[in-house]
Amino acid sequence: MEALILAGLLLGAVWWWSRKRRRPGLRRSVGATLSRPMVGGGESVPPRLMGELHRLTHDRRVSERLIERIAFNYPHRSRRWCVEKAIYDLRRDRRS
Repeated sequence: MEALILAGLLLGAVWWWSRKRRRPGLRRSVGATLSRPMVGGGESVPPRLMGELHRLTHDRRVSERLIERIAFNYPHRSRRWCVEKAIYDLRRDRRS
């Protein structure tokens, strides 16, 4: 009986450890954004668009995180497109 309990605990620990290793978390996935190639990634974003995004978020760090997350989900889109999508998404969500 004790061997069965010990085997169950051991299997549970191995399962928990393997699950923890497979889930990298937000930090690693956001860092991967920087290494993913983007078509037109060197394209500059007009200050008017960045200003509009900053006005909607009220925080430059939040704006950058939104852009990074969109770039992660759409790796072959330009930075300008990502900014325009962030603005569109914020406006859409505020209308709802």
